[in-house]
Amino acid sequence: MVEYRNLMEDIVMQNLDAVISAGGGCTCDACKSDVAAYALNHLPPHYVATRQGRLLVKLKSYELQSRADVVAAISEAAVLVSKSPRHGRS
Repeated sequence: MVEYRNLMEDIVMQNLDAVISAGGGCTCDACKSDVAAYALNHLPPHYVATRQGRLLVKLKSYELQSRADVVAAISEAAVLVSKSPRHGRS
């Protein structure tokens, strides 16, 4: 069986803490997972099944526009989550 992987998840997770911290957002696990989920739902997936595919997507992730799109999606998500954080709910 072939294993598929959405490398956009890795790219978002690599940038998540820095972007949330830079915006003054909450970095608890609940907020981080909400921000990551929102960002991933607003970014195109990059599924790969081969090592070569992984390398191509990783190279693309370093392109300026691609990185800007990821940072923008995470920033937007962090603002929305901070307006209604899940960690404060009973």
